[in-house]
Amino acid sequence: MGELVEIFFGAMIVGFSGALTPGPMLTLVISSTAEKGFWTSFFIVVGHALLELLVVAAFFMGLLRYLENPLIAKIIGIVGGVFLLYLGVDIIISVFRKKFTIDFKSMVKKRTMNARSTGIIVLKGILVSLMNPYWYIWWISIGAAFIIKSVKFNVGGVTAFFTGHISADFIWYLFIGFLISTGRRFLNQKIYNGILIACSLFLFYLGIKFIVDALM
Repeated sequence: MGELVEIFFGAMIVGFSGALTPGPMLTLVISSTAEKGFWTSFFIVVGHALLELLVVAAFFMGLLRYLENPLIAKIIGIVGGVFLLYLGVDIIISVFRKKFTIDFKSMVKKRTMNARSTGIIVLKGILVSLMNPYWYIWWISIGAAFIIKSVKFNVGGVTAFFTGHISADFIWYLFIGFLISTGRRFLNQKIYNGILIACSLFLFYLGIKFIVDALM
């Protein structure tokens, strides 16, 4: 039992080290939560968690070792970079089209989320992870090491690892979602637009870097 607790908290701490690093998922949580409210952050992480659950299962089947192929790594880098550039352009276009206009004089503006919009948000949570080359690198290195340690304790060990790891993502991004959904009333539209544009520029930087690194 003590070993499982150790795996759980170890995975959580390492998970925080990745979640706290600014990246595409943080940008998606900020922009999406500001548009549709707190629960958007939850469903983005749900999509991310579903993808990572598949990754853990893939380790058991021995599939992830093929990602170490240099050609596949280059393809992931280029496709991921292009996707990040697309997200950056989409945010800037949305700002200029006033798609993210918010009434800062009112309380938190809640927009209705139906089954279709919720599904799209979950899908975005999957894609923003899937198209991030650094996500693959993390799993091939750190994630693989944790899995090797966890499988010694069978299903219990892997469950402890996955729940500990994904708990870090839920805690951090729900916290960010809470800050955005409750704190945006203290902002004004110009500051908010500036934050979104800054996020989009960061995505441009990451996208270009991913593509350049893949071609080097």
